[in-house]
Amino acid sequence: MKKTHCRCFSLLAFGLLTKVRLYLSMSNRILRSNHEKKIIILESMMENQQDWVAVDWGTTHFRIWRMQDKNALEGREASCGLLNLKKEEFEPTLKEHLHGWPVESPVLMSGMVGSRQGWQEAPYLFLPVSLKDVAIGAVDVQTNDLQRKVHVLPGVACQEESRPDVMRGEETQMLGLGAGSSEWSGIICLPGTHCKWVRVALGQVQQFDTYLTGELFSIVRQHSILRHDLESGDVDVEQPAFAKGVSTGFEETTPLLTSLFRIRATSLLLDRDPVANLAFLSGRVLGEELRSATRKIEKTEKIQLVGGSSLTKLYARALSLVGREVDLHSGDDLVRLGLTAAWRFLYPQKE
Repeated sequence: MKKTHCRCFSLLAFGLLTKVRLYLSMSNRILRSNHEKKIIILESMMENQQDWVAVDWGTTHFRIWRMQDKNALEGREASCGLLNLKKEEFEPTLKEHLHGWPVESPVLMSGMVGSRQGWQEAPYLFLPVSLKDVAIGAVDVQTNDLQRKVHVLPGVACQEESRPDVMRGEETQMLGLGAGSSEWSGIICLPGTHCKWVRVALGQVQQFDTYLTGELFSIVRQHSILRHDLESGDVDVEQPAFAKGVSTGFEETTPLLTSLFRIRATSLLLDRDPVANLAFLSGRVLGEELRSATRKIEKTEKIQLVGGSSLTKLYARALSLVGREVDLHSGDDLVRLGLTAAWRFLYPQKE
C-alpha cells in the first residue's frame, strides 16, 4: 500500500514538475518574444525618429520649419531678429514659435543667433575647415524651460593677421549647395550687405573674402551728397550707365572715390537722369568688387552665385559683362537645405 502511495505521489510530482517546466518554458518564450518585439519597436522608433526643427535666425529675420527628415511640414517666420531682442528674450521667442509642434523634437539653428550678441555664442571654427566639421561642431544651447535639445551652428573665421575675416550663416547656405561633400570643389559668391567670396576644395573651406559693397552702396545712396541725384527705385541693369560703371570699376580707369563724386558733377553739368546715376553707382561699386574677387579665378571656372533674386540679378549681369559664367541658386532655399544637410551630419539617419 505504501508503495502504491509512493508511486502515485511520484507520478503526481513528476506531472506537476513537467507542467512547471512547460509553463516556465512557455513563459520564457513569451518573455523573449515580447523582449524581441520591444527591441524591434525601439529600433523602428529610432530609425523613424526624424522629426526636428530647423531655424534660420539672423540680424533682422526669423524663420522656422517643422521638419521630418528632409521634408518641411510647416513653416513660420517673423521680424524678431537679433536687433529686436534682448539676450533673455531668445528662448521665450523660440518657445512661442514652437507652439503646437512635437515637444521632443530637437532644434538646429544657424545665423546670428549664435553670435556673441545672440542667444549663446557658438565660437568660430578656423580655416581651413570642412563644412562637415561645421555641422557636427554645433554647440548645445543652455535652456531654462524648453524640454528638448537645442543646437546652434558655429561660424567660420580666417585668423591670419594679414587678412582676418568672419562669416556666420553663409556656411549653412554652402552646405545646402552641396559643398559639404568631400568631393565638392568650387567658387561660391554670396551677395548681401557684406558679400562673401569663398573657395571650397573637396568639401573644405580654404579661404574667403568679405566685401562691404552692399553697405557702401546703401550709405552713399541714403546718406551722402549723391542722394539728391539718385533714383529711389530699383537699379536698372539694362541701363548703359550700369555697364559703364562695371567697366570703370573692373578696369580701374578712374579711382573709386573720384568716380563717386563724378556722379554728382555729371548730374549738375551734363544733366544725367537719376535712373542712370543709380545704375552707374551700382555698376561702379560692383566692378570694384569683381576686379579684386575674380583676379585669381580661372576664366573657365563657373561661379556659384547664391542669394536673393534682386541681388543675384545684379551680380549675374555684372559678371556677364566681365566675361564670367555663373550658376544661380536661391539663398532662401539653400538655408533650409543647408540646415537639413547639417542635421544629417549631426544625427546620421539609417537608410
